[in-house]
Amino acid sequence: MPWNRVTFTNNQIEEDGILLDMENQFEDVFMEEEGPSDMALFSDNDYTDDTISFYFTPGCVPNCENMILYYDGEECEPPDIEEVFLFSGNDDALDLLA
Repeated sequence: MPWNRVTFTNNQIEEDGILLDMENQFEDVFMEEEGPSDMALFSDNDYTDDTISFYFTPGCVPNCENMILYYDGEECEPPDIEEVFLFSGNDDALDLLA
């Protein structure tokens, strides 16, 4: 299963509250699924070009598929462990990083 990336602009995060909405939705699904070890959401360490990306582990599918589609997510390679941090979910998913 692939990783998925959702990218927001600073404006979306600061003015639209989109990040808080996504985080709450993710945490609801995570708790509903009883915290699977391969289900996590990672975030870039730094903003680049006024955007920040969030990465859904393969274990998020199929439970987060609608969320990923809603936020215009796209399939991607696993992020580099040096460039992200665990934003939400199970910290065992750190083992899935490149």
